[in-house]
Amino acid sequence: MPFLDFAREESSVVDYEKAAKDIFPLIQKADTTFLRSQYAIAFANVLGNPGEFYQYVTGSTGEQGSKIEKLMLTFKHNLALLVGKTWVDAAGHGNKEKLLEDVESLALQFESAAYRKALASFIHLSKKLAELIFGEIAKEDDFLEYAFRIDPKLGLFYWYTESLKSQSAKSDHVALELLRMELLIGIYFLTSL
Repeated sequence: MPFLDFAREESSVVDYEKAAKDIFPLIQKADTTFLRSQYAIAFANVLGNPGEFYQYVTGSTGEQGSKIEKLMLTFKHNLALLVGKTWVDAAGHGNKEKLLEDVESLALQFESAAYRKALASFIHLSKKLAELIFGEIAKEDDFLEYAFRIDPKLGLFYWYTESLKSQSAKSDHVALELLRMELLIGIYFLTSL
């Protein structure tokens, strides 16, 4: 039985996938910042640990900024640890160094509100991180199925990055506030790996 057929029969996978696919378009269609943040919280609860993401999109601007600043520090630290612990052959060490540079670049772009550039960097970083961790399978057409098999939330994350990838082609027409929220969700997920 193909994996996606099996996965669709598993209630937790079906529930995660349905929730994500129902909520994600609502984030994009929301016409107020408050509503978008509420959908983003619900979506992040599906991807990450329920109840954690809200702190980055609620409270005063100063409180949010402080929490996001801490998130970005944790993001850089955790990804440096993850990349550092990943085994590669001698030829792959350059890829690890480049990936750490990509993490820094994404963080700087996000912090400087260059969200259009940050979206492209996030998609690239997610792809390269998958290749570092999973090897050649991450380049295959059925990688999404593979990621779902490992963990439904990981599969959803890569479904999310694919959705953002299709959006990136038209990012010039996407509101910066939406891009910021989508990036924040992705950064939050990567931070909690």
